[in-house]
Amino acid sequence: MVDHMSEQQLTDILKAASDTTRRSILTTLVQEGATRVTDLAEHYDMSLNAVSKHIKVLESAGLVTRKTLGRVHLIEANLAPVSEIDNWFQNLRSIWELRLDKLESLLVKEENMSELSLNVSRTIKAPIESVFNAWLDPEMIAKFMIPAKGVIVPKAETDAREGGRFDIIMVAGEKEMPHGGEYKKISPYSQIAFTWESPFSIEGSVVTLNFSQVEEGTNVELIHVKFPDEESRANHEGGWTAILICLDGILA
Repeated sequence: MVDHMSEQQLTDILKAASDTTRRSILTTLVQEGATRVTDLAEHYDMSLNAVSKHIKVLESAGLVTRKTLGRVHLIEANLAPVSEIDNWFQNLRSIWELRLDKLESLLVKEENMSELSLNVSRTIKAPIESVFNAWLDPEMIAKFMIPAKGVIVPKAETDAREGGRFDIIMVAGEKEMPHGGEYKKISPYSQIAFTWESPFSIEGSVVTLNFSQVEEGTNVELIHVKFPDEESRANHEGGWTAILICLDGILA
């Protein structure tokens, strides 16, 4: 909305300038200066009456003015309203640039979130088959998926197949915290990947577990990508570390 022009005036000007013939008439008047209607009509393959109607529209919008010298009617372009149109478009540009700045900021934030990841690992003194299967067994998950002291898991369900889901209810005091996700990859006995959905995660959060047999047992490497901020990543790093320690204690 411009400061010096009403919405109706703005509408009239844009409507008047929307017609090809009227734009041509206005251009001719700017080039030739004050011109009689009859002389102006010679530029167009239409009747004098049709040209007069176009001029009246331009005049109503304030884009042309009429001077009378005796019996001679001179039509002259008036570009004062154009500066107001320029202001309006400048306002649009400013708003658009702000939106682009905001979009860039959001994209940078999204990129930064996608770059945030964690990597924790632990060697568990148990055969690789037992360690691998524990992550797919709801009874085992209920025992070791303990990210902090005082947390219990009264419910765990799994549909252990690629495309299947798992759902876990963690309880801390009187607070229930639902967790879940979809299995993206189950490759015995080397890798499990799944999305991670929780009250503290964001869309696109994925956990990948890599299993490798070592002399002491099984090494589990856990990679978790995409966090809203550094604090969330740090909290998850502590939680996953506690879970791996708990799993080691159960299977060892």
